[in-house]
Amino acid sequence: MTDTPTILIYATYRIQLSDVEAFRDIASRMASAARLRDDCVFLDVTEEVGAAGTFRLIEAWRDQAALNAHLSTPNFQAVFEKAGKLGIIDRQADAYSISGRAALDMPS
Repeated sequence: MTDTPTILIYATYRIQLSDVEAFRDIASRMASAARLRDDCVFLDVTEEVGAAGTFRLIEAWRDQAALNAHLSTPNFQAVFEKAGKLGIIDRQADAYSISGRAALDMPS
């Protein structure tokens, strides 16, 4: 696995309170499966403190082909279908392209 992604995804989901537990379970299972892929640099699911029902997914992929492969897996498709049946109030996602990596010179 490379530790330098070229695609970064930042997504926010707002879920009806009655579906928070179900969404938490679905997102956790999807993230666990994705992390097993060599081309997934990381995938984190967090819940916003003080904003019940708001989840953030932050993920990094080696390249666009890796992300496309993830999105087309039967596991992801099944999870996406289950999530679509929940009360999603709002969702937004942005994809960022990363062109390179450089170390920062940080003062001690």
